[in-house]
Amino acid sequence: MICAVAEHGSISRAAVALGMSQPALTAQLRRIERMFGGPLFDRDRGGTRPTSFGAWVLVRARSLLPAFDELRRDGMRYIGQSCPRPAIRVGCMVSHLGISAITRLGELIPDAEITARTEEAMDLLPGLLESGRLELATLGDYPGHEILPPTGVTYVSVATEPIFVGLASSHPLARSDEIELRDLAGEDWGLHALAEAGHREHFWTACAEAGFTPRIAYAADLSLAVGLISSGRCVGMFQALSTGYPGITIRPLAGTPLRFRHLLGWPEHGPVAPYASDLAAGVRADYWAKARRTPVYAAWLALHGPLPSLG
Repeated sequence: MICAVAEHGSISRAAVALGMSQPALTAQLRRIERMFGGPLFDRDRGGTRPTSFGAWVLVRARSLLPAFDELRRDGMRYIGQSCPRPAIRVGCMVSHLGISAITRLGELIPDAEITARTEEAMDLLPGLLESGRLELATLGDYPGHEILPPTGVTYVSVATEPIFVGLASSHPLARSDEIELRDLAGEDWGLHALAEAGHREHFWTACAEAGFTPRIAYAADLSLAVGLISSGRCVGMFQALSTGYPGITIRPLAGTPLRFRHLLGWPEHGPVAPYASDLAAGVRADYWAKARRTPVYAAWLALHGPLPSLG
C-alpha cells in the first residue's frame, strides 16, 4: 500500500490500482502511519508525496516486496494453489546452458515470470532446488564424482563434453591440433577460486595419471584468469563450447582425460516438471547446434564423435 501510494502520487489512484475503496485505503494508511510512529506522506491538492521519513521507509519497503511476493507464491504452492502467473526462478552455473534453458522455458510457459541468478559455486544449487528456492537449475559433474539429486528433485543429462585447455597464442603448444596433458606438467595453472566439488579432484586425478602434480599458481575468476593466460603466465581449462578470448588459443587434450557433464535439475512437483521432457530436448538441440558452430569443438567432434553420458 505504501509503495502504491508513492508510485501513483494519489490515494485515489492507488486505491483503484489496489482494487479497494479510497476510504478503506485512507484508513489503512493511517493505521500504518500510527504503527511506524510518524507521517509517511504529505497530502495537498497536488497529490500525495512522501515525507523524508516516508522516503526512508519506502527504500526499505521496496526491497522487501520481492521477498514477500516470493513467500506468498511459495505458500500458495505449498497448499496446492496455483499462482495466476507462475514464477520460475532459474539458477545457473557458469556455463552456456543458462540462456538456452531460460529461452526454451519462456517458449514452453509464455505466461511465466522468469527470473535468474548465476552461482559461481555450483554446490549451492542442489540445496536451493531441494528447499524450493529454485524451480530450475543448470548443473554439472565429473567422472567419478557424479552428483545425485536431493529428495524430490530430478536431474537429467544434457550432454557430456571434453574439457579443453587454453594457453597463450604465443605458446609453442598452441600450434598443435591436440595437446598431451603430460606436456603441460611444467606449466603454472589457473583454477577458479570457487571450483565446485569434483572439479579439483577430477583434475588432480587426470594429472596424476599423466605423471605429474599440477602447480596451481593462481586461484582466480574468469576475467582475471583470461588476462593471466593471454599474457603467458599460466594455462587453464575451458569448456568445449567456449569460442575463445583475444590472445588465447583453446586446444583439445589428447585422449580426453578431462570431461564434464551438463545437467538440468528441477523439483518433481514444481511448475517446470510438466514441461521437463520438452525443455530438456530443446536445450539438447541448442547445445549441439552451438557445438557445430564452435570451430574447435566441431573439429573435435568430427574426429571423435559425441562422448557417452556419464553415470
